[in-house]
Amino acid sequence: MNFEAVKGQDKVVRVLLTVLESRKIPSVFLFSGPDGVGKKLVAEIFIKTVLCEAQDKKQGPCGACPSCLAVERGVHPDFKIVDGAYQANLREEEISKQRTLRVDTIRHLRSEMSMEPLMGGWKAAVIVDAETLEIESSNALLKILEEPPRKTFWILLSSRPQALPKTILSRALKISFAPIAKKMVKEILAEKGVQADQAVELCAGSAGKALEFSMRENWPEVLTERPLSAIEAAESLPRDLPSARREAEIIFFSLSENLRKSYLRGKISLANFEKAAGDIAWLKNAVRSNADPRSSVLLACVEAQKAGLLR
Repeated sequence: MNFEAVKGQDKVVRVLLTVLESRKIPSVFLFSGPDGVGKKLVAEIFIKTVLCEAQDKKQGPCGACPSCLAVERGVHPDFKIVDGAYQANLREEEISKQRTLRVDTIRHLRSEMSMEPLMGGWKAAVIVDAETLEIESSNALLKILEEPPRKTFWILLSSRPQALPKTILSRALKISFAPIAKKMVKEILAEKGVQADQAVELCAGSAGKALEFSMRENWPEVLTERPLSAIEAAESLPRDLPSARREAEIIFFSLSENLRKSYLRGKISLANFEKAAGDIAWLKNAVRSNADPRSSVLLACVEAQKAGLLR
């Protein structure tokens, strides 16, 4: 897989190809933008290109050298993806329990990144959802970013870069990912054999969310023209907490998009739209900070109902 696989992020690809051509790799990147717009895919392709053993990397990795093949199989010793699965493996816990990135995880990663490359090139790490770094984790990461080992670099992925410490932000090359055009989202879904016009309308330029919506067997009715009542929406959440949080995120997202569409169509006033959208955004952040998802969804639906969205 190379940069041709990236859809809707032409500006980002051009910037990264320029970085590759300069042969000066910054020690820290920050890829910021909405979830589901290609941040992780681009990070993996960029790292694969840097690690590639071919001489000409103008269009991306060769895909055939030992390094490229190792990346594709997920076994490259000098490339780490730090996410819930990585931490769960270290802690011998379930992935669903990994809500933040712990300091021990970052210290372990820091130790790995301090070693010499095993395949003779660079060492690289991607930190997924970097905004979930705990304070101690951020401080542990900062220590290695202040004096990075030779030929190592880090890519932080975040949909909420404002949640990251300024000391880390100031050291990163910031690359912003934009929402993907509807036409491109449709093409991405079509390549996967999926046709879901409503998902495209609701996804706000996030191909990942469009795919998630379209592949769900039982969408919450709040995603359709027949929304659930506040109590029904809250009661529809799964009983286990991690799943309930994920479902709540989808309901918040869908309520916000339906509010926006209703305002643009003249069905609700600007004042009602702004108040409800602001309250839902606050509730979404509260759930991310361990608030009860069921109560938060109930309140979000009540606010949408007050604005005129739900019956």
